[in-house]
Amino acid sequence: MASKTDRLYYADSYLARFTATVLAHGAVGGRAAVALDRSVFYPEGGGQPADYGTLGGIAIADVQAEGGVVWHALARAEDLAALPLGARVEGAIDWPRRLDHMQQHCGQHLLTAAFIAACGLATTSFHLGDDSVTIDLDAPGLTEAQARAAEDLANAVIWDDLPVTARFVTPEELASLPLRKPPSVAENVRVVSIADFDHSACGGTHPRSAGGVGAIRVIRWGRQRGGVRVEFACGGRALAAFRRLSAAAGGAAAALSVGADELPAAVERLQVALRAAQKELEQAQSALDAADAEARYAVAEPHGAARLVRAALPGLSVERLRRVAQAIAGRSGGVAILGAPGERAQLVVACAADSGRDARQILQAGLPLLDGRGGGGPTLAQGGGPRSEQIAAALDAMAAAARA
Repeated sequence: MASKTDRLYYADSYLARFTATVLAHGAVGGRAAVALDRSVFYPEGGGQPADYGTLGGIAIADVQAEGGVVWHALARAEDLAALPLGARVEGAIDWPRRLDHMQQHCGQHLLTAAFIAACGLATTSFHLGDDSVTIDLDAPGLTEAQARAAEDLANAVIWDDLPVTARFVTPEELASLPLRKPPSVAENVRVVSIADFDHSACGGTHPRSAGGVGAIRVIRWGRQRGGVRVEFACGGRALAAFRRLSAAAGGAAAALSVGADELPAAVERLQVALRAAQKELEQAQSALDAADAEARYAVAEPHGAARLVRAALPGLSVERLRRVAQAIAGRSGGVAILGAPGERAQLVVACAADSGRDARQILQAGLPLLDGRGGGGPTLAQGGGPRSEQIAAALDAMAAAARA
């Protein structure tokens, strides 16, 4: 086992380049890996993802810690030969990724403390991903006023640019600090303090002062496993989110020829107009379906007491198929055998009570050809199946069953 790695980021989270000696070869998650005597690479842990970067120009794809040793996983196994034991190498982290993680992680400390101070709501978990950052609150719900109160308080601390300090503390010092929650380790406890606003045991990377977080924006929240999950963005992510929303709002406002502040009212007008248009369309479709049913019944094939209508109606939904079929069956002796091809073929059978026919029996004659399933009653049955190319044959089989 390699000696413990001196983690340089503990002393300076802004250190992006360093030199070190290769102490050991190993593996991390199936990747070849090296251990160094010292490193600025942050290993995944505490809710914060690992740093990426290079060692001697070789790409590092993951960083993990094991028993005090920091292992740097190589993106390509064949590059291990270029990092022999005892070699002196130069390392560099992906600084934009590190800065992003510093902003989000410190922002989480701020927002968590702000929810406690402003709303009395404690955080139970934290997740920092590439696309989103969330905390889970121990609460049955969250109001808009509560979310904005916590957001405002956290941003006030950022704009006051309160100092952020990180240090390993003695047991005596630890006992004197008002930690937000007990530490998960019993010794070598590192505490991150944001002036007197928050004290938390943490091994992550943070800016030198709260101003380095830039800004915090609570984006959305919702119920999650008995609590509330809050998604937020800090610093560069908050700016990127604002730019996306601004571009979307600007584009929508331009399309509607209104100002961005007028968008809600314009959207409401559109929704009212859309609902009216949908109602008119439904009425027109109903009238069209009734006329179609009338025309098909007029030329229907008579067979005893029944008048048979067999038709394939591409493009109709199963609801419209049913409406046409029921209109035909509403006439004396009417029997409608209708189908609509598509990704899944649909069949509807409707029979007038005086037709002497059973819709269920007719449907069963066609379903096997579609590898389909369905059911219903004597006057109305429907079903479908994936073999849409067989719909004509299925309709023919059903019509033959109706004639019999």
